[in-house]
Formats: sequence, structure tokens, C-alpha cells
Amino acid sequence: MKTNKLLIGSIIFWLTLQSATAAYNTVECNSDPVFAQNTCKQCFDGWERWQGEAIGFINDIFINKTTNPKLIYKEEQTWPSMINLGWDKVTWSQTPSSENFWEYTKDFEATFSSGQEAYVIDPSKQVNRIESKIWYAYKLDKNTVAKWQNVGLLLFSVMTHDIVNNEVSIDQIEHRECVLFKSGVPVTPAQLVVESAPVKKLPQTWPEHILLVLIALLLGLGLFGLKRKNS
Repeated sequence: MKTNKLLIGSIIFWLTLQSATAAYNTVECNSDPVFAQNTCKQCFDGWERWQGEAIGFINDIFINKTTNPKLIYKEEQTWPSMINLGWDKVTWSQTPSSENFWEYTKDFEATFSSGQEAYVIDPSKQVNRIESKIWYAYKLDKNTVAKWQNVGLLLFSVMTHDIVNNEVSIDQIEHRECVLFKSGVPVTPAQLVVESAPVKKLPQTWPEHILLVLIALLLGLGLFGLKRKNS
């Protein structure tokens, strides 16, 4: 029975899982102040999201738009993060957990240069750099924010170095890609119905108990005497 419940839950999760990749529509970074606040260099529209919705199948395609090769050290990278923009009105979680959520792709691993001991992306080339593991997703557990208001910003940060004349620049260049999610129809918290508790009678005090016992004894004696007179 427990196995069947897990299987049904997995099927429902799969059917409700939405792809963040499909929502990667490029927008101008001046279209929302939150992009500037997070120093985003490339911005995307993540569409509207509803409470209970899961966002998975996420990947990040890095494009080298410069005329110099870009060198990437894994040691300098950080995994993407979801920034909560709804304060206490919004709650995000990573399911099944935040551990081992991301992984580097085979395409990215193929760019490794043994001579540089790092990963090299040539000019005008692009590579699918990282992706979320299958069955892993961000989940919007709570959303009471008004429709079309910001609820989350998925932030991708890539640290690179330029290779100029076969020399690796010591200066780090951070490229930030941001996907903005807005609220769909919010879920209004149900009003709490407070039911008045039934009034309980206080336990009787010991004098009342004694009085009741005496009355019972008198009644008993009276009935006993009546019985004897009738016999």
C-alpha cells in the first residue's frame, strides 16, 4: 500500500512538473528593478507561477559573446539559487532536497583543457553548462502575493577569466543570468473559524459528595424500614 502511494505521488509530481527552461524568454534587464538590484547581466521571463507548482528540468546555457576564449574553474563557481521576493507571503523549497540538486553536463565536461587545467569556451560558442537532476525541482509551497507581483528570482552566476594572447587573466569576470517568476492567482488563506468550547461543569466539592451520600443512606434506611413494616 505504501509503495502504491509513493508511485501515485511520483506520477502526480511528474505531471505537475513545469520546465524552467521552457520559460527562458529573454527580456530587457531594465524591465524590472529587481534585475538591477541583483546586478543581472542577462534576464529572462519565468512566467506566472502558482502555489504548489514545481519547476524542474532546469539548465543553464552559457554563451561566450566575446572575442576571447573564456576559462572557467569549477572551484570558483557557485550553484544557482532561488531568491524569495515575496517575503513571508511566499515559501520556496527544493524537492526532494537541496543536496545534489545540480550537476555539470557532459557537454561542459567535454570542454576541459588539460593544458589549462580548466574548462575553455571559445568565442561565439555556447555550452549547456549545468542542469538540475531528473525528479529535482523548486517548489512554490506558499503564495499569497497579488497576481503579477514578483515571487522569485532564479539566479545563475558564472565566474570566468579571459584568455588573451594565450595568457589567462587573473581578473575574475562574473556573468549573472536571472529568471524572474511572477505570481499567478494567489491562494487566499482560509479564515480561521474559532468554535466556542462547551462549558464544562466544575467537579463537585467534597461537602456536596458527603451530602449526597447521607441522602442516599437516609433513603435506603427509609425504604428498608418500609419493607419491614410491609412484611
